[in-house]
Amino acid sequence: MKNQGNCAGYVWRKLALLTAVAGVALSLGMAPAAAQNIALGKSVFQNKVQCPLCHGWAGHGVNEDPRSPKGANLRETVMDAEALYVAVQCGLPGTSMPAFDRFAYRDDRCYGMTADQIGDMKPPPGEVNLISRELNALVDYLMAKVVGRGEPTEEECVEFFGPDNNRCKDFALNAGAGAAGGDPAARH
Repeated sequence: MKNQGNCAGYVWRKLALLTAVAGVALSLGMAPAAAQNIALGKSVFQNKVQCPLCHGWAGHGVNEDPRSPKGANLRETVMDAEALYVAVQCGLPGTSMPAFDRFAYRDDRCYGMTADQIGDMKPPPGEVNLISRELNALVDYLMAKVVGRGEPTEEECVEFFGPDNNRCKDFALNAGAGAAGGDPAARH
């Protein structure tokens, strides 16, 4: 019987600790799992898919690489989470927005069409493929940090690049489009 008391005490202490950790995360504005998912989404956006090449670091439509197609301003998009998921998974027919699902258009998962049915309107394949966990994380990141956010801010620049990055130092002087944006001519 004495061991049951110790076991029960251990379970209660662990539960109290988990509750406290969850409380801290919630007081910071998100549950731990949501924060991890958004961090994964940022990594997919920034590194795996390299969305800033076309959409800009802030998703503001100022592409980082002038050789890349100009992507949509995701900060002004009217797409909801479901529509964004499909756009990333399947690309956008008739545009340069690629499909990041390796099975896109092999069956009818994308807009109910196969490659034969969509024909010349088929979006290009992405250079990398995303699994559903990465697609969901990317959409969660976009919904939390990009969609509906207005003009990029210096704080967002620092959050994206880190506090020691030179891209954010002249942010106020360039109003988000120069040193922190995507216009190489405006950089110092």
